Amino acid sequence: MYTKKQKVEIFFIFLLTVLAIELFTIFISEKRIFELFNTQRENLPWAMPIWYMLLVWTGIFILIGASGSIIWTKRATHIRNFAMWAWVVQLILNVLWPICFFYVPIAVLTPILITLLFMTLLVLMFYSFLVSRLAALLIVPYFLMVVYKMLFHWVFYILNIKLL
Repeated sequence: MYTKKQKVEIFFIFLLTVLAIELFTIFISEKRIFELFNTQRENLPWAMPIWYMLLVWTGIFILIGASGSIIWTKRATHIRNFAMWAWVVQLILNVLWPICFFYVPIAVLTPILITLLFMTLLVLMFYSFLVSRLAALLIVPYFLMVVYKMLFHWVFYILNIKLL
């Protein structure tokens, strides 16, 4: 297995990976997010303030990295490997979300993508629970934010509210 030093190194690798992904998503969507919040404030009374959202998502990404590192350092089994694949897929879907929302003009694609992310998180939570209960618990805040985001986008799609 891994020594304590190796586990710390793996944690920092996972943390740097997810923070780099967060910075990438901020980079590709920063201008559009500020435009959206500045022009659509009256249509978004229940949306979180942008400064709060950035702090919350940074914390969530730290928890995602910690969860991934915990899963990775557990004994290699087919269940652990499946949990790692679900962890990677949810990261990819999380990167695709702002690209679909801000740059792809197919309105239904964003809620469908977030629903796929929701289902992937269910799989990740289930399999990570089998590997490590702590890893599964660390994903819960992320899961709740994805549920919020999913409801947000499906309501806007169903009501045909054009944000962009």
